[in-house]
Amino acid sequence: MSTFVKLLGTSIPIGETIFVRGIMALLVLGTVAYHTTGLQVLKTNHWQRHALRALGGTASMFCLFASLTMIPLADVTAINFISPIFITIFAMLFLGERIHMFRWTALIVGIIGAVIIITPQLALPHGNVLGALTALGGAIFGAIAITTLRSMSNSEPAITITFYFLMTAMVCGLLTSFFGWVIPTSLQALWMVGAALCGVLGQLAMTIAYRYAEASTIAPLDYTGMIIAVGIGYLVFAEAPTVAICLGSVLVIAAGLVIIWREYRLSKFKLELIPKH
Repeated sequence: MSTFVKLLGTSIPIGETIFVRGIMALLVLGTVAYHTTGLQVLKTNHWQRHALRALGGTASMFCLFASLTMIPLADVTAINFISPIFITIFAMLFLGERIHMFRWTALIVGIIGAVIIITPQLALPHGNVLGALTALGGAIFGAIAITTLRSMSNSEPAITITFYFLMTAMVCGLLTSFFGWVIPTSLQALWMVGAALCGVLGQLAMTIAYRYAEASTIAPLDYTGMIIAVGIGYLVFAEAPTVAICLGSVLVIAAGLVIIWREYRLSKFKLELIPKH
């Protein structure tokens, strides 16, 4: 999805791409809901939480797409991996989760890695400060969305949460039409559809994966995206990864894996404390 968005560049407004992505995703999601749980699953009484999750996710998508037009694909991917660090911090501040020394250490290591990743982009004249800050904003907004999601995942079905997020993203994308949309060429239209399909298929694959395996098993696989991003960036966009990106990514990924492993151990310990009848 990121590759297609980057290929579009600034020739197609970001809101237009997000609108097309939302339309296709809603069609797929609506079809799945109709043939499985029924459309009544879309009813909810938690509008405030849905609004916060949807707006956070939408802002994150806008930032992600915008940053892809400004800085290399590997840089955007690496900065996006900072999100779990913010999720841990937000969970402590707003969900009351306790963070012990083990995770504090991982957070510090991750923050150091984040600084190493972002610093080259802040160095003028060769860096792109706006691109780096936009990507960082995407990671922070994404963390807000996931933190809100964690607070409502036990009360709301995944289809309901995804539907209101996609609807919000589509409406926000549509509102950007007032600033001017363009008629895409055949190749640009193909890239837009490609971005939309990859986004939809990625969400469906992730949803199915979490149905068959634990989060602690699946989450680390997300970091293979860094390898893929470096490969695509080099082959398609002639973007060679810098030493800072490689070193910073190792630290951020290591910190993320430690946090995931720690949460898995804690959840497993809590399950063992539950009496078995």
